[in-house]
Amino acid sequence: MSLTLSGADRSGPAQPVRSWFGAPTGPPKIALPPEQRVEIIRHEMRDLPLDVFPVALQPFVVPRESYRQLLTATADMLDLLRRAVLGLAADRAGRMAAIDLDPDQCPLFTADEDFELRHCADMARADVVISADGPKFVEFNVSGAFGGMVHFQQHQRAWQRIRERAGRPAFIGVDAYARLAVLIERTCAELGVPPSVALVGTPREWGPQTPTRNFDLQAAMLRRHGVYAEHLDFEDLLAGIGLPGPLRHPLGLAQFTHEDARVLGYDVSPVEAARDAGFRLIPSQTSRLLHSKKTLALVSEGLPWMTARDRELAARYLPWSRVVGDRKVEWRGDRHDLPRLLVEWQDRFVLKGATGCSGQEVTFGASSSQREWTDLVEDALATGYYIAQEVVESERYPVDVMHSSGDIERISANSVISPFCIGGTPAGCFARFVASERPGIISALTSAMLGCLVAEA
Repeated sequence: MSLTLSGADRSGPAQPVRSWFGAPTGPPKIALPPEQRVEIIRHEMRDLPLDVFPVALQPFVVPRESYRQLLTATADMLDLLRRAVLGLAADRAGRMAAIDLDPDQCPLFTADEDFELRHCADMARADVVISADGPKFVEFNVSGAFGGMVHFQQHQRAWQRIRERAGRPAFIGVDAYARLAVLIERTCAELGVPPSVALVGTPREWGPQTPTRNFDLQAAMLRRHGVYAEHLDFEDLLAGIGLPGPLRHPLGLAQFTHEDARVLGYDVSPVEAARDAGFRLIPSQTSRLLHSKKTLALVSEGLPWMTARDRELAARYLPWSRVVGDRKVEWRGDRHDLPRLLVEWQDRFVLKGATGCSGQEVTFGASSSQREWTDLVEDALATGYYIAQEVVESERYPVDVMHSSGDIERISANSVISPFCIGGTPAGCFARFVASERPGIISALTSAMLGCLVAEA
């Protein structure tokens, strides 16, 4: 599977197509019995975190122009967020102060500011809701610890195997780990070392008996692309990269968060010791500023330096989002007091903590009592930590799913599509979906079903 984005494809924000999903009346036809499809998918997903069932019996298949639009917009929006961070202030302290980012959440900064800024947008997973007007980027997860890339790659591999066995034309997709290998090679060349990387993280994040296949697969895929890679858990990190002594692995991929470490009780201090010895992680710690939902909200509202094209891009692809404060805002052509707007139009908004992950710190007004919502709005005003975002209604997509019982059910999928961007280049699309008709959190950690999005050949 491959996709090349030409210069013409990147000339400006893509115009919405009449029906982004292609107006499917039913799932795409796959001329292979469902039981064989499930067998292949289960084989590819074996020993990975998260339950395979219910299994989607088709991928999300969209027209090529829709696929290109989404991938191009992902790269362009991430670049806009990076420029927004650089424009917040002249130095790191000023940038962090501009979005009230707690320094305790960023313990891995290096003294090399050029490296920090050059690599702050190296890896990202956007979360996109496909509305009646096309893609809307509801948030960006900018780090090396976002979930889903291995699951996406294995789902895409499974569907390649299925379509070959079914004798149907190839789907168009992107190899995310080929993109990651290029990023690692480029970064190692900057450091003057051969291409290699340490995958820093722990399967304990998923429970004490979780197999290491999530990391083993990544290492194997990178090796196939010419990058020596190995997984190092925290207690093995210092010796594994060659300390004390010359660094055997000068570069690491940070596949963990300090928040998870604090909650789950594992020690990540070896990473700081490695950093002090010259070990570099991608993406850099400055990625935390792009990850903050406040940055997205500032871009949605508009920053003084943004060009007409920047504003058009944000208006086209971002839902209305604002940092919560006691102030006036424009919404749907009128001037409003923001706290009153949120209370009076409760069902139309969602409140999000600036740095929460995996659906944490996300509250939908439509799912809250009036008292709960009013209290949260008051807390948001007091803390300055939240953004408000207009809820985006998802266009539904028909999917057949098989349950562990063997029963097959056709659902109208309420989905979040997650395109990856690696080293500035789009890298395929993960998909998560539920059968619920109401907007809400769609997370792999809260029983969402998994799949991938590809394009028609």
